[in-house]
Amino acid sequence: MTFVSRSLRLKVSLGVCLALVALLAPLNWLQYQLQRKAAMADLELLAATAGAVAERSLEEAMLTNNRPAIQSIVDSVAQAPDVRSVLLLTPQAMVAASPGGLHNGEQLDLNRATCQACHQFPAASRPRGVVVTDTDGQPVFRTMTPIPNRPACHSCHSPRDRLNGVFYMDFSMIGLNARLERGLRIAFLGLVTIIILSTSVLYVLLSRLIITPMERVAQSLNSFSQGERTIRVSVQAEDEVGLLADVFNEMADTIQLQETEASRLYAELKEKDEVRRQLLARLISAREEERRHLAREIHDELGQLLTGLSLNLKLSQQAMPDDPQAARDYLDKANAVVRRTIEQSHRLITRLRPTALDDYGLVPALREELNQRLAPLGIAAHLDTEGDVERLPAEVTTATFRIVQEAITNVIRHASARRVHVHLQRMTDGLTVIIEDDGVGLPGEDPGSSDGRRALGILGMQERAGALGGWLEVTRCQPHGTRVALWLPLDGSKL
Repeated sequence: MTFVSRSLRLKVSLGVCLALVALLAPLNWLQYQLQRKAAMADLELLAATAGAVAERSLEEAMLTNNRPAIQSIVDSVAQAPDVRSVLLLTPQAMVAASPGGLHNGEQLDLNRATCQACHQFPAASRPRGVVVTDTDGQPVFRTMTPIPNRPACHSCHSPRDRLNGVFYMDFSMIGLNARLERGLRIAFLGLVTIIILSTSVLYVLLSRLIITPMERVAQSLNSFSQGERTIRVSVQAEDEVGLLADVFNEMADTIQLQETEASRLYAELKEKDEVRRQLLARLISAREEERRHLAREIHDELGQLLTGLSLNLKLSQQAMPDDPQAARDYLDKANAVVRRTIEQSHRLITRLRPTALDDYGLVPALREELNQRLAPLGIAAHLDTEGDVERLPAEVTTATFRIVQEAITNVIRHASARRVHVHLQRMTDGLTVIIEDDGVGLPGEDPGSSDGRRALGILGMQERAGALGGWLEVTRCQPHGTRVALWLPLDGSKL
């Protein structure tokens, strides 16, 4: 089958062979059926003629009630070739005469399958002949010739009876079927011969006129696909194959020009992409620097003002002379508000730029982030590291912290998780970060199939990683949960 699937000659030849089979086989079968129908018509005519001759022969013997003569006629008909059975039946289905008188006086059961082939129909519409299977399993053609009740018969039969009896004959179909099958075999052999000759001639013609030129085109296409851009096809023909060769040559010229242009454009695009990546990295650094500056100002200015306000309120509480209890209550409330303001400003500072990230490094900052955000929600968090993950470039440290921070936000908002595991590993060429949770996982195979906020968060993390020359993948864990894999290069030339 592999050889056939790779040979166009054999495919076309087999296709034509199957087409001839599909066309000639039904015609051959139709011819067989027509021959069988004609043979059955001849057999029915023969049976009808034999029945009529037997009826005329029996008429005089029945009028004179000459039973020996009736028996002699039945015995003579039974000796004819291909006659398997002869019976003379009364209207009540009793055997009046049979070959050798073996079944005379027997009552036939009209409910038998061989009898129901005719008796299932009303008497007026019963067929005169039918093909049935005999008791020994052989097909026979059964004909029934009715013997009408004529006026001359009324001396013995009631005028009300429509028939005096039925002349019943079975003709063997073994010889007929054998002749038909022999004719069918001869026709089949002729069909096979025609198909073989036609397919062979077509195979040779296809090889010389079409397949060989097509193979040249195919070989040229294969060489062209392997990188031989200078190869061209030469076919000395003006038909469709020659047109195909001309089209291939034109296509090869066009592809050569387009590849040259594409190489130039790719080089330009690569250069522009490198510039864009550098600009994006600078933008992220500038944004982080601005956040650091803003956090310092909030801490230095707003924190000091609020602390001074709290101190003044405490002094006012102590110096209030009138209604000291009420004053003390109001001042307590004001002092609580101030404390909450200080705590809120501290949280704002942490969100803008965690102080632990600058003061202690990446790992302590991540531990503080996990404890402050996940522990109050009852989510167990675990952080482990491999290698020296502290002495990293500032850009890598900031990007890693922000990406983990966004991943934690996604866990809180969407995952319904109970455990989160963060793993950092420093390798020779980069930093690998794995964040896994046991939550409900992504709603689809593609991260973009999730809801809008999560999709934007994932895209933001991917852009931040891509700006540093790294990558980020979000996949589903088995049996449930989400896995975020981050890789960032540590080569300073890529930052």
